[in-house]
Amino acid sequence: MKAFLSPKILWLLLGLFLLPMEAGAQSELAALEKTALPEIHVPEMQRRALPNGLQLLLLEDHELPVVRAYLYIRSGGIYEPADKVGLAALTGRLLREGGTARRNSEQFDADLAAIGADIESEIGREYGLISFRCLREDLPTVLKLVFEMLREPAFEAKKFDLVKMQALEVLRRENDDPGKIATREFPKRIYGPDSVWSRTPTPDSLRGITLEDVKTFYRRFFFPDRILLALSGDFQPKTVEREVLDLTRGWEKSSEALPSLPPLEKTWRAETTLISKQAGQATLVLGHFGDKRFNPDKYALLLLNDILGGEALVSRLGKRVRSDLGLAYGIYSRFGLESDFGVFSILAQTQARNTKQVLAESRRILNETLAPGAITPAELDFYKQSLLNSLYAEYEPRYNFAKTEARFVYFGYPPNYLQLFRENIEKVTLKDIERVAKQYFRPESLQVLVVGDPKEIGELP
Repeated sequence: MKAFLSPKILWLLLGLFLLPMEAGAQSELAALEKTALPEIHVPEMQRRALPNGLQLLLLEDHELPVVRAYLYIRSGGIYEPADKVGLAALTGRLLREGGTARRNSEQFDADLAAIGADIESEIGREYGLISFRCLREDLPTVLKLVFEMLREPAFEAKKFDLVKMQALEVLRRENDDPGKIATREFPKRIYGPDSVWSRTPTPDSLRGITLEDVKTFYRRFFFPDRILLALSGDFQPKTVEREVLDLTRGWEKSSEALPSLPPLEKTWRAETTLISKQAGQATLVLGHFGDKRFNPDKYALLLLNDILGGEALVSRLGKRVRSDLGLAYGIYSRFGLESDFGVFSILAQTQARNTKQVLAESRRILNETLAPGAITPAELDFYKQSLLNSLYAEYEPRYNFAKTEARFVYFGYPPNYLQLFRENIEKVTLKDIERVAKQYFRPESLQVLVVGDPKEIGELP
């Protein structure tokens, strides 16, 4: 793989696009345009499907005597009852903290500590995730503990009370932070407050969750054919396959399909909302619907977003609003491509008195970036390089690759997705950029959410 561009070089190269160019700079830019996009050498993972439907992804790496694993479970907050929002997250924590039928929570923790291993468990919006790390010789022991959690969770009552109390405290503290309020509330402006893609726990929904709710949720979603286990490190694949098969023997497949979800429909409306929060700092978010994960235009959309604000410091938003004007602590954009329609957003944190100016600059830069002819060939080539370099850097540790490959498999990406990603990024043209700018962005229909002190912010347009 070719060497990655350092942050310093990225800054220097970006300057070539944004400053008047002398003859020397033009020649450097011409050389950059001829630079081939970086190659990626994808390690081969062995795939196994057990008779009970559990999938294994195995990546041998004997450089260090360590094993890391990521176990994905088809579950998530999107399947919670509407009046029990927060149930999935509580279940995810209790799975790890609530003990098993064979050992209580204190003994479980002690057995892990004795070998210096870690196991973590959580359930997010679209999947559950159990991850662990251990030494090579302790892998059989840790696998046994993990599958005890999965097959025989005790869900101790005392731990349930503690986890629920902690969740309520997290929610209380969240309301002290304008940034967390904004990121929690903005999706509700796009999807509506009751959508499975935007709803969030409330004190009432958390208090209404019982221990029996947790057990019911577990019984409904935890089956071997809904599990994908990816391991990376120092192990023998055949040995691991045999051990997992033994640990899941007798565990029956699910007998019913996952619940279906109502499809989303894109809606467009310009609206400004101010949430009052007494603080010197304000957070503002503006945006609208994004699109779906497998949209073939995703490659052009990702590049256009990186140019706009994907790179916090060197993007157009970052350079102008944060670096040149010094108006924001941070500003970035994201074009969400999700299982159903994601969210396009620009988020900025600033002093409350600067909110209107940051909002105006953000709108102006968005409109300028979307205009025909706004992106130069050199700028597009630079961001192709930058996007692939940053992407590949994430996969440099083999355990990171194993985790990412597991997510790809979980969401249904093709086996050679990283190579396809590189090829499709390389194919993106300026015409593609201009086409998606016109097709997927509605700057006249932005939802705007501001969280801050109304007295400092003033009247919003």
